[in-house]
Amino acid sequence: MTAVADDAAPRRTRPATGTRAISAGILAVILIAWEIAGQAQYVNPFFFSWPSAILQASWKLIANGALAQNLVVTAYAYLVGVFAAIIVGSALGLAMGWWKTFGDIIDPYVVFFSAMPRIALFPILLMVFGISDLSRIIIVFIGVVFPIIFNAYIGAKQTPRLLIDAARVFGYGTNQLFMNVVFPAALPYLIAGVRTGVTLGMIMVVVAEFFGGSSGLGQNIAQSAQLYKTPELYAWLLFTSLLAVVLVKGADRFERWAMRWA
Repeated sequence: MTAVADDAAPRRTRPATGTRAISAGILAVILIAWEIAGQAQYVNPFFFSWPSAILQASWKLIANGALAQNLVVTAYAYLVGVFAAIIVGSALGLAMGWWKTFGDIIDPYVVFFSAMPRIALFPILLMVFGISDLSRIIIVFIGVVFPIIFNAYIGAKQTPRLLIDAARVFGYGTNQLFMNVVFPAALPYLIAGVRTGVTLGMIMVVVAEFFGGSSGLGQNIAQSAQLYKTPELYAWLLFTSLLAVVLVKGADRFERWAMRWA
């Protein structure tokens, strides 16, 4: 009995504040060592930069409005593409999982198109739509929609049969059954697909701006690299990484909010 009780006891976890302090300390050591190496010219400034130079370049981009201007361009294409993918992917995936015949018909097409390298379609989009927001929105949509479709499909398909039968005993109609049983059961899978898609969407919009953009975070990364503006290059990379962190944290908050309904 004692051994069982010990095994069942919850493991002690390190306080969150202690863990954060350790992470902050590691980051501080890395930044200090990096700064010293840069100031002492132990790294080649032609290819690398150091924290103080990157911060100076970052502040310059903030002060002259370049960050805000390009952030709006990237955020617009990203958000429109992601929201469209969530709506279409959720509806299509849930429908595929709920109506078996429909799922069997659509599944081969979804698998076929999802297997294509998404970014390889971007030159075609450029030829059709030109260098425009629409091209970037579509490539973001294509990158985000398939993880959502697959996860929603699996979640709806794996709804416990016992719950469906019990709901029918209580007289649930088709619409009630879907909204009160299938959708809540599929919601954790759907949220997982959205979280994956959010990250992929950020990658897609930045890479798309590399190849076909007149502005945006990705285009400025490419231009800074081509002109060997090393501190500015790292500044744009820093902004892109911070934006990705904000998006992931936002997805986490959305997950906690949405899971209340599951």
